[in-house]
Amino acid sequence: MNEPAGESVVARAPASRAAIAWFFALSGLAFSNWAVRIPDIRMVLDLSQSQLGALLLCPVAGSLSLTLLSNYFNTRFGSRRITRVAACAIVVSLVSIGFAISPLTLGLALALFGAGMGLLNIAMNDQAATLERRYRRSIMSSFHGVFSLGGMTGSLIGGALAMLGLTPRWHLLLVAAFLLLGIVISHRHLLAPPPRAERPVGALFVRPKGRVWLLGIIAAAVVFIEGSMADWSALFLTELGASRGHAALGLAVFTGTMAVGRLLGDRWLDRVGAVRALEIGSAMALAGLAFAIVAADPNAALLGFALAGIGMSTLFPCLLSLAGRNRSMSPSAAIASVAMLGYLSMLGGPPMLGFLAEAITLHYAFIALAVAAVLAIALARPAAKA
Repeated sequence: MNEPAGESVVARAPASRAAIAWFFALSGLAFSNWAVRIPDIRMVLDLSQSQLGALLLCPVAGSLSLTLLSNYFNTRFGSRRITRVAACAIVVSLVSIGFAISPLTLGLALALFGAGMGLLNIAMNDQAATLERRYRRSIMSSFHGVFSLGGMTGSLIGGALAMLGLTPRWHLLLVAAFLLLGIVISHRHLLAPPPRAERPVGALFVRPKGRVWLLGIIAAAVVFIEGSMADWSALFLTELGASRGHAALGLAVFTGTMAVGRLLGDRWLDRVGAVRALEIGSAMALAGLAFAIVAADPNAALLGFALAGIGMSTLFPCLLSLAGRNRSMSPSAAIASVAMLGYLSMLGGPPMLGFLAEAITLHYAFIALAVAAVLAIALARPAAKA
C-alpha cells in the first residue's frame, strides 16, 4: 500500500505521532509493571538467588536475538506490522509471566517478553525516524520521553497495586488488557511501509557500516552509563553513607531528569544541531558524574546524578535520528545496528562495572562511566557525519 502524499500525509501526522508515542509508552509500562513484581513472583515460585539471576537473563537473550533479526523483519514485513506483532507478543508474555507455575514456564514467558521488547524497540524507532523525516524537525526525543514517563507511571501503578494486595497474576492480566486496548485503538494510525518493490529485503543479520560504527560505539557508551546507573547508583550512594531510602533517590533523580530532558529535548536538538547536542549532553553527563565522584557526599552525588540525567536525556534519541539519516546504510538497518551495540553494552557493561568495583571499590569504578562520557564527546563530531 502506497503512502498518501502531500496534504493527506500532513493531516495524518498528529494521529501517527500519537499512535507511535503510545507504543513507546507501552514499552515503558510493560517493563516497569513486570519489574516491580519481581520480588513477589520470586516468592510465589520460591526461587533462589541463582535461579532468579538465571531467569533474568532470559529476557536479555530474547531481546538480543530479535534485535539481531529486526532489520530483516522490518524490511520484509514493514515496521508497521512488526510494531503490532511485537506489542501483541509483549501482552501475551505479561499474562504468561503472571500465570507461570514453574521456573521453566517463567523462563519461556520472559524470553518471549524480551523478544517482543527487542523487536518493538527497533520497529517503533523506525516508525519514529520515518515520521521525523516527514516533520523535517526533531521529534525523536519526545518519543523517548514518553517511554520514560511510561516507565515511571508503570512503577507507581505497579507499586500501588502491590500495596493493595493484588497478586502478580491479576495485576499483569489487568495491565495486559489495558495495553491490548491501546493497541487496538492505535495500530491503524501507524505509518504504512513503501511498496514491497521499493522495499528490498535486508540481510538476516545486520552490522554497522562506515561511520555508523561510530554511532554504535557512542550508543554503547551511552547505554553503559544508563545501565550502570540503573544497577549501581543506589549502592554507590550507600557506599557514601546514605540510608536505604536516601540511596533509592539516586535512580529516581537520574531517570526523572532524563524524562524531563527528553520531553523538552526536541527544540534543543533543532536549535543546536546533532553534533553540539551530543557534545554538550556528553559534557554535562561527564560533569555530573565527575562531581558525584569527587564530592564523595550523598547529597552532592544526587545533584551530580541530576546533571548527568539531563545531559544523557537526548543522547540516545539523537543517535537514532542520526542513524535514520545516515548515508551508509538503509535507515532501518542503521537503527537496528546502533541499537544492537547498545543492547550488547547493556548486557555486558553493568556486570563489568561490578567486577571492577570488586577490585577498586564502586566509588572509583564509577570513573569508568566518566571515561565513557569522554569517549562520546570525542566521537560526536566524526559520528555525526555518518
